[in-house]
Amino acid sequence: MEPKLFSAAQTRRLNADNSGETCKELNRITGMMVTADYSRAVAYLDRARLPAYVSFVEQSSARGLGKDRQAPQRIYVRMSDGAIVSGVPPANAHVVRTNNGDSDNPFRKHQFFEPHCYMPKSENQTRWNGQPALRFELRPTCNDNNGITELYADPQTLRPIAVDGDIPDTDDSYMTGAIELRYITVGQYTVPLSIRAHVVGHGWLFWARERVEVDYTDYQFYSERGVRAEASFQAPRLMPDGSATLRHASLQERE
Repeated sequence: MEPKLFSAAQTRRLNADNSGETCKELNRITGMMVTADYSRAVAYLDRARLPAYVSFVEQSSARGLGKDRQAPQRIYVRMSDGAIVSGVPPANAHVVRTNNGDSDNPFRKHQFFEPHCYMPKSENQTRWNGQPALRFELRPTCNDNNGITELYADPQTLRPIAVDGDIPDTDDSYMTGAIELRYITVGQYTVPLSIRAHVVGHGWLFWARERVEVDYTDYQFYSERGVRAEASFQAPRLMPDGSATLRHASLQERE
């Protein structure tokens, strides 16, 4: 007989009525469930499950002492290394920028949210932007994390909705900041929708309030042969150790 797994809420109620070894076992089961749910959620963000090339329209804006809004531009990214290429792939797959460092490119080699650099501390039901969501409280495990503290996911599918956190302050300027990365599901793919950063504070002889926004819209996906690719959806498969893998979906290509 397979062991019975309790929801986090059920475990909390049982903890109230039990003590000692029973509580320890229930807490262990809860921790396994949270880790498993987190693994399933972030599996949707695995860049390896995207087609060979992804294209999107990027538009950025900044508001502070003045306003600056960039014109929209279509960007083509090669998924194997996160490089931006010159046009419709693969015929125009000449690398324009490698984008392995800081960049607005959401698919760069070192992405803004690196799931392996965080561990889930807890999981609870909540609402995010007016919709039901699962909230994972995160603990960083890498030195160069981006200050992400929470992951929100759809409670039914576990597809990520957003991550948010605090912008690390690296000096004594008394600056505080908040950052948010939202996701959207296009067909079977869960991809970045927008980045929002808001920084306020002051330093020696200056005061600042700055808001930066980058939107990613009109996604298109291309296979190695340069045709638009669509894929049938398959959910993450949970492994015995609590990790999750995504079974490769079959590509349906069209001109």
